[in-house]
Amino acid sequence: MAKPGLCTSIPGMRCFRRFIRTLLLVCCLGDAFAAEAGWQGRPVAELLESLNNSGYQIIFSSDVVSDELLVTIEPDLSTPLVGLDAMLVVHGLVLEAGPADTWLVRKGHKPEPREAVAAEPLQPILPEVIVTSSLHRLEYTQSGTHTYLDRELATRIPAAAEEVVRITTRLPGTASGGISTRNHIRGGEVNEVLFLLDGHRLYEPYHLKDFQSVATTVNSNAIDGIDFYTGAYPARFGDRMSGVINMSLREPEKKTETELSLSFFNTSLVSMGRFGSRDQGDWLLAARRGNLDLIADVVNPEIGSPDYNDYLIHGGWEFGRRAQLSANMLVSNDKLLLTDIDRGEAANANYENRVLWLNWHADWNEQLRSKTVVSVSRITNRRVGTLDLPLIVSGTLDESRDFDAFGLKQDWTYVASKKWMLSFGVEGKHQDAEYQFSSTKMVAAPFDQILDNVALQVRSFNLVPDGAQYSAYAEARWQVRPELIVDVGFRWDQQSYTTAMNDAQSSPRLGVLYRAGERTELRLGWGQFSQAQEINELQVSDGVGVFFRAQRAEHVVANLKHQFANDINVDVSYYRKSFRAVRPRFENAFNALTLLPELQFDRYRIDPASAEATGAELMVSEGDASQHLFWWVGYAWSEVRDKTLDQKIARSWDQTHTVKAGLSWQWKRWDFSVAGEVHTGWPKTKLVGLELGSSRYSVFHTLDARVSREFAVRRGDLTVFLEISNLYDRDNPCCTEYSVITSPAGPLLSGQEENWLPLVPSLGIIWRF
Repeated sequence: MAKPGLCTSIPGMRCFRRFIRTLLLVCCLGDAFAAEAGWQGRPVAELLESLNNSGYQIIFSSDVVSDELLVTIEPDLSTPLVGLDAMLVVHGLVLEAGPADTWLVRKGHKPEPREAVAAEPLQPILPEVIVTSSLHRLEYTQSGTHTYLDRELATRIPAAAEEVVRITTRLPGTASGGISTRNHIRGGEVNEVLFLLDGHRLYEPYHLKDFQSVATTVNSNAIDGIDFYTGAYPARFGDRMSGVINMSLREPEKKTETELSLSFFNTSLVSMGRFGSRDQGDWLLAARRGNLDLIADVVNPEIGSPDYNDYLIHGGWEFGRRAQLSANMLVSNDKLLLTDIDRGEAANANYENRVLWLNWHADWNEQLRSKTVVSVSRITNRRVGTLDLPLIVSGTLDESRDFDAFGLKQDWTYVASKKWMLSFGVEGKHQDAEYQFSSTKMVAAPFDQILDNVALQVRSFNLVPDGAQYSAYAEARWQVRPELIVDVGFRWDQQSYTTAMNDAQSSPRLGVLYRAGERTELRLGWGQFSQAQEINELQVSDGVGVFFRAQRAEHVVANLKHQFANDINVDVSYYRKSFRAVRPRFENAFNALTLLPELQFDRYRIDPASAEATGAELMVSEGDASQHLFWWVGYAWSEVRDKTLDQKIARSWDQTHTVKAGLSWQWKRWDFSVAGEVHTGWPKTKLVGLELGSSRYSVFHTLDARVSREFAVRRGDLTVFLEISNLYDRDNPCCTEYSVITSPAGPLLSGQEENWLPLVPSLGIIWRF
């Protein structure tokens, strides 16, 4: 069974960052390693653990580094990485780059040498505490719940439409109906998640963003991994109050490598490589086309044509061993023509996203480093639609939204000593937007008497807001004792365009990590978080033309992790999130799966004074994605309530009990995986006559499966896969559709439950060369 460890060797763009950190660790620790003689004949795993205890992060599995594997030659540890690298080669092992500044030990042959390993900088003296879990790697950076989802895991676990972000739905604490790539994290709204790519914030990073956001604008095949935070995260992350998705780009392992893929959902090309006399440059090109329009043409041409594509370009260059510069561009285009004849809806939309950002990394000396990001974003949205539901509601909508942003961000890290590390940063953004919106809605009697309806509603907006956002943060990490680390942070944010002038937010953060032995860790986190209404988030389609004050939330998180001697890992977590200054939101009481939700007769405003989410989570797992077999079982109890002056009301995505489980098994060239979920049905609003009632939909349960087979071809390798969502075609009710039918007694109101996705297959092929 696999045992956790730590490792790395980052090729290309990250090499220079490790150089300075290597020098620092060598200066501080080299003598100590040189003094410890007599490794020959002792287990290799024991040497790796000794390096980890001294500040390195080397991840290894006992499948690769068994207890019987012994050090055959005495390593020269005056420069630890050089000695370790030379010792591992004897055993046919490779030291290579891992996520989040780690080193990874794996089986393989040593690539052609680039630079001496000693020239690759390591992390600061105060290490991030990383452990290996069966489903995912948990990185306890500070105290927040942090999960690392790597590319290897993404290729083995079922994920609808091959969207790597959907893997987050396999974790306890997330809630989703299965259509959208956007999750509710521990009771929060879907817009409370900070979405980062290569250090840059992406605004509206979803295809079909007004139509369930079925895909992200980032090609999953270009992603190396995802850092996923679900609570009490560090002060460097701000302006979203429920979670963080931080995606990193793939780095080439060869001079040139290409990946072509085709499936029911996507056609994709990813190509990357290195250039320069010493491979100091790298590049990446990713292009993807969504195939939903082609599927719709075959299955049901009357639905329309959801057409989207995206392109990602990256180029980087290392200036010696102390600096690197990278330029990145992300472009996405959506063109939709959708019709729902049964519901009398028709919509036409065009979306364009253009993002350009530059990253500059610099190591100023052995203790100080910085990262600077300059970015420009432009988003253009157009949407028109009509609705005609006889005897209930009809209307039209015409919307145009443009958004521009220019940003400058800088982060600094200073390693003061072996026990102190300081981080601080500032950011400034100028934003402007233009809104042109008009709509007409007519609600027939007697439905004009329920919820927020009126017989005739006409809206018109022509707004051009602009303003700035500013933020600053500072964090201090103190290793009080070998087993105790304390993190203290503070963040300040301010916006100049909100209705409330000088709307500034202060957000203190505190985290504690205590290691109660080699197999047990306790972490505690507390913090204040804020979320401003972005300048592109005006709720004009629901009749609101002003900005609200920033929302606030307080997080309290406790987590206990233990690894048993049989390598089974157990995680137990408790959290509480208290929301205040909650911004009004708009929902559809009966059916949220509509093309034009703002025109429906069940649209209403929710305006709570505050809200609270509490929950407890349990995860039991064994193995990880590098092993032939791994599995996990998770359970979560949770509740999320909006609070008014006189009552508490469950949010529409509240699910009291949730069980999630999965298994993946590799056999020769085959890979078989399943992942399932069972949870309490979401709250249901019923219309009885003209009175509203509440209950819950029936229990939700589904099972997804994936099977793949690798083939060796003349050039590269080929993978064929079949993935099926909702394997047994379960009817999971999501909403209720009301219509008026005629009868001899007169018009009657009829309600029928609608369901989430049925069985959805996807057959695909991937060619790598």
